[in-house]
Amino acid sequence: MTKELFVEWCEKVFFPQMDGHCLFLADSWPTFADQEAVEEVKPEELEYEMITIPPKVTGQIQPLDVLCFRMYKGYFRKVSNWIFLNDQPVQVHHRDVILKLHSLIYQQFTSLWLV
Repeated sequence: MTKELFVEWCEKVFFPQMDGHCLFLADSWPTFADQEAVEEVKPEELEYEMITIPPKVTGQIQPLDVLCFRMYKGYFRKVSNWIFLNDQPVQVHHRDVILKLHSLIYQQFTSLWLV
């Protein structure tokens, strides 16, 4: 995400949905660092405060990173490692193979949720 895209998102999506006072919790991505550009597009009547999550802790405190994505990434790593260790004729770094792996893992996870 570029700084321009972030500022446009704030102006057209985020700020129109906020009333009175809003608190924006952002990770330490460098795009979020320039708050002067965001202040320029912020409506004057809106009280806006941004809190930045310190680097290297996002994965520990964001709920989807803690619950869902951690399991998903771990499963993806297991499948990838199995391919490498068993010398399978699959190029894991190719885009189509990555998409197929994500599709397989998604199907596996949704089948567990349906049980």
